[in-house]
Amino acid sequence: MPLSSCGAGKAVAGVVLWLALLAGLTLSVLSGLKICTTMCSETAKFAIFGMDFGWFGCLFFGLLILLAALRNRIPLAGALLLYGVSGAVGAELRLIWIQKYVIGAWCPVCLGIAAMVATAGLVLLYELLATQTALGGSMKTRCTHVAVMILALLIGLGAAVVGVQKEAEAAGPDIYFGKRQSDTTVYVVSDWFCPVCRRVEPEIEKVFPEIAATARVAFVDMPIHPDTSNYTPYNLQFIMYNKDKYMRLRHVLDELSRSTKNPTPEQVQAAVAPLGIKLRPHNFVELMNGVKLFESLFRGFGVKATPTVVVDNTRTKKRKLLVGSRDITRNAIKEAIVEVGR
Repeated sequence: MPLSSCGAGKAVAGVVLWLALLAGLTLSVLSGLKICTTMCSETAKFAIFGMDFGWFGCLFFGLLILLAALRNRIPLAGALLLYGVSGAVGAELRLIWIQKYVIGAWCPVCLGIAAMVATAGLVLLYELLATQTALGGSMKTRCTHVAVMILALLIGLGAAVVGVQKEAEAAGPDIYFGKRQSDTTVYVVSDWFCPVCRRVEPEIEKVFPEIAATARVAFVDMPIHPDTSNYTPYNLQFIMYNKDKYMRLRHVLDELSRSTKNPTPEQVQAAVAPLGIKLRPHNFVELMNGVKLFESLFRGFGVKATPTVVVDNTRTKKRKLLVGSRDITRNAIKEAIVEVGR
């Protein structure tokens, strides 16, 4: 191939590479912010080395963009870009397998990221082969480069197999009660200042022991009223560290929310002291991860109002939403658990 033709081809390939990397970064931001479809709710239950997929992707694509900017001046940057993208292709193979055979649904944003990684990999492979051909590189040299790319792909695949874990195994907040290995999870999505949520709360308290015996249960804060965010730090703390007394603590927070919208730690401590609870200092990382998890759940399930009870079965891929005081009853929740499990 003439050098002039090679240069023109590399210029086009360079543009495609930049578009793929920038698109991958944009999609990763959307994933990190949970601006996605309902198909992403199951994907949100997985993390890579304990880190949210979206924010991990932002860091990774950011690094690839930096390497792409430096590769014409620093040969090592070009090599790292080539093998980094190859590793990412391997990791994406594992993530696609999880969507197909574990989740059983496709996340459009995740598939878009995989497509951008594959595009970048093909462009870099084309550049490598075209350059070697134009410079008269031997077949042995080309095969060596391709072999290293395949090795990087296999390393990326292995890293994803080891590093991608489901929520119960990952380092995220443990918000679950009840039968933890059940395929069915009952998500109670509410707002501390929602009048209907307050009316439904006694029904939830009554049915909780029954549903916890057969399914996992999670209580999710959805801040329809902004003041709910003032109670979420305490609610998350009790969910994670005081599971045995949580329903009584939840009742205490409900009572406190009726007298103040912005409780001080001293007020909360005084309210929970009779239950033998001592407040912990707020952990910013735990709080941020918990809020992000709450948001990924109610957005992923398409919850539009509170109160909503989401009954979801990961084995059958069935899901039912009960909305409002008319739908959310003891019998309706129990019937929904049976229905989604068939």
